[in-house]
Amino acid sequence: MKGKIKELIELVHKMPESCLDDVIEYVEEKIEEHAQEETVPACPHCGGIAKRNGHKDDKQRFKCNACGKTFMKTTHTAMSYSHYGEAVWKQVVRDSVEGIPLEQTASGLGLSRETAFTMRHKILLALETEEALQPTILDGVCEMDDTFVLESLKGTKITGDHGRKARLHGAVAQKPGVSNEYICISTGIQRDGAAYCHTVTRAAPSKDDLTAVFEGHIGEAALALCDGAASYNALPENCGCPTVNVNEEQAGKFYHINTVNGLHSFIKETYTHYRGVATKYLNRYNALLSKAYRCGSDLADDIYNILCANNAQRHRTLRDVKSLGLLDI
Repeated sequence: MKGKIKELIELVHKMPESCLDDVIEYVEEKIEEHAQEETVPACPHCGGIAKRNGHKDDKQRFKCNACGKTFMKTTHTAMSYSHYGEAVWKQVVRDSVEGIPLEQTASGLGLSRETAFTMRHKILLALETEEALQPTILDGVCEMDDTFVLESLKGTKITGDHGRKARLHGAVAQKPGVSNEYICISTGIQRDGAAYCHTVTRAAPSKDDLTAVFEGHIGEAALALCDGAASYNALPENCGCPTVNVNEEQAGKFYHINTVNGLHSFIKETYTHYRGVATKYLNRYNALLSKAYRCGSDLADDIYNILCANNAQRHRTLRDVKSLGLLDI
């Protein structure tokens, strides 16, 4: 290739000046044609070849030559019908990963708080949908345990129907021990791989609760290290996963669950930084924290690629943000 470019440069030097303008014009046309071929996506409705068809909200619109429908690059993605472009969405993703307050995100991008909230929760819903479409599989040596966070009605006006008075930030439970004031987050993590967090109940989980959490998320070669809680017998009984009680000596040595305890610390530190997360949104944030723990610096790019994936199941409306998959326990 370098030899051909060198020959082309020599030919250009030998050309008369009167021909150079025509050559430059021809090269520029070819570059523009090549750029258009690369950036015009296939029709998300029928997969046909499309062409450019003006702009809307400063974003390129396309029209399919086959079915005649118009679309944008964000059609059938998590960013469908958004008025904002790539730069704004990428910044909202970065702020969500870094735990930046919504008010700061909104003021930095010139958005209203409601818009920033909707965009963040579309991102969280996309991650939750991605987990449903491509479940995290825990395999090899895994550690499994539960952690608990105090119920939060953040953003909800407390009335007599809730059965308790409003709490200040940093307040403690009124009942001792793991009572129904606490929300259980069941967690599993590979010693050298992925993490998975999910909530289905209050207080200590039962066998049925743990089956609901981990069924479909355990690989064939998984070995679960647990703290000996009887409810974790659900793993060998219902999920086919052998367990080891780390509180007992096994084969002449003791095991530990320090890795999953580190995940628990990360979860609690993050929720403290957020000044609490409303319980109804807990599984949305669990989906984010599962990916964020021990992640690399490219997590924001990975999440943005998920948002860009052309799949109608990832498209979420404002109504979905307010009602879809809310935790009600």
